[in-house]
Amino acid sequence: MDRLDTLWKYQELDLAVDQYILDMKNSELRQKLLKLRDYLIKQEETLVKLDDDAEQKNNLLGKVQHEYNEISSTIKSLIEKLQAGEIKALDELEKMTNEGLALKDKIRKKEDELKKLVKELDNFQNKLNDIRQKVAKAKKEYTEVKKVYDEQVSNINEELNSLKEQRDNLAASIDKVLMIKYKNIKASKTPVISQLIDNQCGGCYMSLASLVIQRVKDKKQIVECENCGRILYYKE
Repeated sequence: MDRLDTLWKYQELDLAVDQYILDMKNSELRQKLLKLRDYLIKQEETLVKLDDDAEQKNNLLGKVQHEYNEISSTIKSLIEKLQAGEIKALDELEKMTNEGLALKDKIRKKEDELKKLVKELDNFQNKLNDIRQKVAKAKKEYTEVKKVYDEQVSNINEELNSLKEQRDNLAASIDKVLMIKYKNIKASKTPVISQLIDNQCGGCYMSLASLVIQRVKDKKQIVECENCGRILYYKE
């Protein structure tokens, strides 16, 4: 077998290997797995943030509750003084009345604040429960999809490894300098070898000079397309 015939056969196997890898990378199952993974990561981040926010709200609730209790205790003390008849002077009674009204306004505001915080915490809890349910469902789906994907990959890997083995065995019979040239060209364009079709390069479709065509058909030397740099190949 001519060295270019061998290299052409090598390229067929090499392209088949590349296609298998590309198909695995772009498979619907893999894309679905990546989407589920990204969703789970995002939801886990949301859960952490919500947990932090809920903790802050709980701390604030405790603080407001403490302030509410202090105001209630002060009001209770004023009422007890009034009931005990300890307040006798008119100006002292007026002062206490004003203080009581101010405390009443404060406690009303604290009650509103407490109600708002309790409602916000309930909403936080509902969000957390909803996200946790969705995360649990997504994790279950991820596990099921991954199982099917792993089976698919296992089957593909058997065929892929067979192709790689054939390709690598063939590579051992190809001149090392020629293989280096092949890999250098492949780094920038694929396929590396273009078949001569209707006196044109099969890679870039540029028409070739008669002398170039004859050199390609003779197969005595490696001829590259002057336009795209691919190795030109003539198949009988």
